[in-house]
Amino acid sequence: MVLLLAVKAITEENREFLSKYDINVVTPDTITEEQIPEVLISYAWDNELGQKILANPKSKLKWIQAQSAGVDYLPLQKLQERNITVTNASGLKAVPISQTVLGYILYFARGLNVYTTRHHWEPFTNQYLMSELPVLVFGTGHIGQQIAQAVKALGGIVYGVNTSGRPVPGFDAIYPIFDYQEALAKAQVVVDGLPGTKDTENFFDEHFFQQFNQLFLFINIGRGTTLNQEHLLAAIDDSRVKYAALDVTTPEPLPKNHPLFERPQILLTQHTSWGEQKNAGRMGGLFRLFEKNVPSFMFNGTFVQNVVNLSKGY
Repeated sequence: MVLLLAVKAITEENREFLSKYDINVVTPDTITEEQIPEVLISYAWDNELGQKILANPKSKLKWIQAQSAGVDYLPLQKLQERNITVTNASGLKAVPISQTVLGYILYFARGLNVYTTRHHWEPFTNQYLMSELPVLVFGTGHIGQQIAQAVKALGGIVYGVNTSGRPVPGFDAIYPIFDYQEALAKAQVVVDGLPGTKDTENFFDEHFFQQFNQLFLFINIGRGTTLNQEHLLAAIDDSRVKYAALDVTTPEPLPKNHPLFERPQILLTQHTSWGEQKNAGRMGGLFRLFEKNVPSFMFNGTFVQNVVNLSKGY
């Protein structure tokens, strides 16, 4: 019998599915000291309990299903040394996040930000069509591709940036992350969808914001650590960036009276771009991703999707 630690709640239907593969479920509340080294699969990650499992020399842990697309909160080096596989939740919330991004763009492009605070009759017509605001997306995975699809559906132009410049369907052009300047020169909207790694920390900094005269909109739905917020504020204040929409920040939650709250040009959505009704909650629908890997893992220890490269961190 294989032991799975369900850090996040699973349903009776989920348990029935797992039982078909002789997988027994324990939770942080029910696990015993004797069972800690027996855990083979961790469904989501609890750092305190997880470290206890890893510290046990007899630990059988082989697979962690992360509860998010980003995995920067996991002890990646230790997991790599132990040959433990991590699968992430990439793509789980791609549709709601992409619709939020589209909402950001339309909010500013169609002048809705002006009318939300205008309480007198003064028509505002300095508006844009999607086709007039080329979009550059950093990160061409599940979320980036869904954003591209949403933008194209409204007649927009969308460019993508990934590590190597490899082609990805749905984009008008793809550029490598070390040579994106041509695309940046064409863009009016930049979407930060980068993962949180050492290589991407403060990627969007003063140097980045000095590469253009005025950007219409900067969006961050990736990781707060990828953006130097002080440098963004400086770019907002000197009009190099006209507007910004941030779903992720550093820290979270932001303290009261933080400068990001005080700029009317900035829209903050407090890490909720993933929200939806059908699969409510940040992890809603996670088991659907997880269960696709169960048959192959139980058969021969392999995985069919969402395997994280522990060296790269995504």
